[in-house]
Parts: sequence; structure tokens; C-alpha cells
Amino acid sequence: MGKKISLGTAFTLILIAIAITFTLTSVFSLRNFNNKVSSITERENMYAKFTEIDNIVRIYHPEHIDENVLMDSVAKGYLGGIEDPYAKYMSAEEYALYLEASTETVAGVGVSVSMNNDGYMLVTEVLEGSTASSAGILVNDIIVKVDDISLSSETFAEAEVLLTGEAGTKVTLTVRRDSEDTEMEITRRVLTKTTVFSTKLDSFGYIRISDFSESTPDQFSKAVEKLISEGVSALIFDVRSVSTGLISAAAEMVDKMVGSGDILMVEYSEDHQEVLYSSNARETEIPAVVLINEGCAGASEFFAASLYDFGKAKTVGTQSTGFGSLQETFKLSDGSAVQLTTGKYILANSGNSWEGTGIVPDHVVTTEFSNLASLPTADTYSLDTQLVKALEVASSSVMSEVPEESDTSEENEPNN
Repeated sequence: MGKKISLGTAFTLILIAIAITFTLTSVFSLRNFNNKVSSITERENMYAKFTEIDNIVRIYHPEHIDENVLMDSVAKGYLGGIEDPYAKYMSAEEYALYLEASTETVAGVGVSVSMNNDGYMLVTEVLEGSTASSAGILVNDIIVKVDDISLSSETFAEAEVLLTGEAGTKVTLTVRRDSEDTEMEITRRVLTKTTVFSTKLDSFGYIRISDFSESTPDQFSKAVEKLISEGVSALIFDVRSVSTGLISAAAEMVDKMVGSGDILMVEYSEDHQEVLYSSNARETEIPAVVLINEGCAGASEFFAASLYDFGKAKTVGTQSTGFGSLQETFKLSDGSAVQLTTGKYILANSGNSWEGTGIVPDHVVTTEFSNLASLPTADTYSLDTQLVKALEVASSSVMSEVPEESDTSEENEPNN
């Protein structure tokens, strides 16, 4: 049976505990106050120095000072001094252009063109579902006139601009096919950028991803399902030289491939981590290889690293850039904006980050092949040594998944 203590002793212990708590609280509060005072003093000294410089300039500098240019320069200088390699300041005009460039949609007729020897527009691509496709325009058609502009090498650039414009507006094209000209009035419509391209190489599916935009996950899912329905034995994902895109889009694509679990975390500080993206239980069961190179940054690195992290894919190519930080953009009251690094991405399974280190592929292979934008064919893929290695690795992955036969005689053993 435990010993009893007197009421006086208990009261004394309580007072001691209160005193200790008060003392500790006072110490921490004083330390916090001192830090704040120090910070305030440092900031006052900084602003005092800036004011001193400003006074000297305004007294002795003979030229007129553009206040807007001055403030933009001050803001850029401030962010340049915080040792954040990704921090930047954008003027109101620059921020507007940034937002415009971030959008994945454009209004137009839905064709890609190049100039032929006569200065006419040669149609090289017709987007599926576009108004040009509905009007019957085909690849290799020739556009000889756009509205009132007759095509030539001198007018090509001016006419090409008219292929895009405000959604709902119309443009008249004169299209030549088999020496016959047809005039078509076509309505410009909002188009979704194609970012996923796929084909079959022997028994393997090849998927090239050119960007990670909002529509990419849906395009990716359709490409994967189509190739699997065609009976491919493995998939090659090519994200080489992709340095733009949304981490959220890449997370959706990883979710398509892997089973349930957390995918990506962000570390805001040593003691503050949060899960950003998780995967459901649906998993695509097929061997995969991801092609990467030194041009990969951000979303493409995350895509490759996550599939590897879940044991879903091997990597082939060269070491990637190492851009694994979370940037957030804050709009200022005058329409300008600042972009800051606010955290570091962490792979949920391994706890690793690719920030600053990049991804070293399982199979390091260099290549002189530079035409990454075109889909490979049976006749051309042998020129791409990285792709050749990826197909080899995919083939090995397929073989490793084949159940062992009970017959282990020499004739059934694979050749070395």
C-alpha cells in the first residue's frame, strides 16, 4: 500500500511545480522577446541604411528617378538577397504574362502548320475535336489564304497569327487539296493542349509526356488503357527534357499506376511535414520503365522518382536536375507578385528528396539522339540509345515476372 502524504506537503509540491512552470515560461518568453527585439533592431538598421542611400541619391543624382522602376529593382534585389535560388519578383506586367503562359488552353481553329517552298501553310497536324477537323481539313492540306491575306513568305507570320484568337470568332481559310481550292469559314474554339503521345514498339507501349498540365492525367490514363488493351507487355514512359508542369498532375498520374498509400509529402520545417497527395487502392499491374535526363526538373522528376519509390518502374538515362522545392506565388496589392520557396518535397515511401541531388537512374546511358519531340518508329528508335536500353530493361522486367517452369532442364533455361 502506498504511503500517504500530508496536505501541507502536497500543497508545497504544488507551489514548487507552479514556480518551476512560471520560471520556465518566463525564460522562454524572455528569450522570444529578445529575439523579436533583435529582429526589429536589425530591420530598423536595414531600413535606416536604405533611407540613407535614398537621401544621397535624391540629393546628388542629377537624373530623374522613375519610382516604379526603382521599386521593382528594390523588390528584385531583396529577393535576390535571401539565398533562395528560386525566389523571384514579377512586376504587374510580368505577372500577367506569367498567368497567361500558365494556362493550357488557347482559342483557335486547331491546326499546326509550317511554311512550304511557296510560302503557303502546310498543315502538319489537325487536333482531334477541333473545328478544323470538323470542317474536314486534313494533314498535308495547303492553306493559301487566311481571310484577306494571300499567303507568301512575307505574309506567312501575319496570317499565322489569325489561326488563333478569341473563342467564338470566325476566320476564313482557303484550303488547297489536289490542286482544288475550297473556302471555309471556321469558328475559333478553345483547344486543349495535347501533352501525351503514344505508340507501340514491338510488344511494348511507348508514352511520351511533353508537359504536366491539368489535362495531362486524363490523356495519360487513356493512353495507358489503350496500350494495355492492345496487349503490350510493358510500358516506357518518356519524360526527358520536361522541366515544366504541375506536381498535382504528376500525382494523379502516379495514382493511376500505384496501389494505396501516401505519395508525396512537403517539409515546411524540420518539425513540420504534411502529406500532399495519396493514392487509392486501384493499381495498374504492368512493368514500366521511365526515361529521364539532365533536362528533367520538378514534376517529371517527381513522376519518375515516385514510380521508382513504389517499386513500379526502373529508370534509364542520365541524372536529372534536382528541382524538388515547393514554390508559392503571392500577389501584391499593385498587381505584382513574389514567388518564394516555402517547403521541400519528400517522397512518402522512402522519405527521400530529389531537391539539389536529382535522380540518378538505375541504368546510366547517354545518347546523341536529340529529336525527342517525334514519336519513335520501328525504323528510327534504334538511333536513340537510351530508348534501346529502356526496351531492354522492360524486356528483362517482363521475363522476371514469368512464373518459373517446373521443368529445369537445360533446353528450358534462357540463353546468357
